[in-house]
Amino acid sequence: MSPVEVDLQLSDGFADLGAEGLDLAIRIGDLPDSNLKAKRLGALRRVVFGAPSYFARCGRPAHPFQLSEHSCIIRTANECPGEWTFQIDGKPRTVKVAGAFRSNLMTSVYAAAIHGLGLGFSPLWQIRHLVDDGLVELVLTEFEPAPVPIHALWQEGRSSSAKVRAFLDLLASRLELKSL
Repeated sequence: MSPVEVDLQLSDGFADLGAEGLDLAIRIGDLPDSNLKAKRLGALRRVVFGAPSYFARCGRPAHPFQLSEHSCIIRTANECPGEWTFQIDGKPRTVKVAGAFRSNLMTSVYAAAIHGLGLGFSPLWQIRHLVDDGLVELVLTEFEPAPVPIHALWQEGRSSSAKVRAFLDLLASRLELKSL
């Protein structure tokens, strides 16, 4: 079998596989109805995190409603900036947050959190290395929102179906997305 070749195209928007000549897309989030084939790869956790220096200075929130007393780092590119979702009393609840630092890029949010400017909210897989290195710590884990599904999507009947199958097999053998 020949090795899988990957041409990675990144976008926060939805790609039109046919129009853009793409064989496969990875989508994070609930899937709308479509004529695409899908394979669930796993789900990701969304977490609140901050630097030890921030917690030493400002304390740790024990409940999402206490976030109004904390400086939160807002990602402005989100659909609803300044609104974070949690599971409270078994139901999804939106909590309004605010802070002095806002950015459209997650790399800036991570840098600000590492430097103690406030609390961030992100998929865990994107900050796992920061947690493992002790640069940030998780809080409010008992209130995490429901995990967000991750799917691979492709068009049925495309001439590239063998390539799609080979890539899906590669994903299944190499990634452990179930625990993100």
